[in-house]
Amino acid sequence: MLELIIKLVFCHLLGDYFLQIDFISQSKGKNLYHLFVHCALYCVPFYLWFGLDWQLLFIFMTHLTVDYLKAQKKAIRYAADQALHYFALLIYLL
Repeated sequence: MLELIIKLVFCHLLGDYFLQIDFISQSKGKNLYHLFVHCALYCVPFYLWFGLDWQLLFIFMTHLTVDYLKAQKKAIRYAADQALHYFALLIYLL
């Protein structure tokens, strides 16, 4: 179980930071296509490590929703954004 949690956190960090260039980071709040691209790239490590299943769609949709709220509505701040992403990963474990 701990190994799975480490893999999920690694995939999150890789997808949310390493695979996100500055341009996408700055424009995803103004451009839905860029937000979609970011979320698709975010899912790449999960796909490579865990394969394609319903949980990947769940990860994509929750990431898209949380990042949209953070970028567009300013409804959530960075800490809440990350907490929601990790909460989605906990649901992934179910």
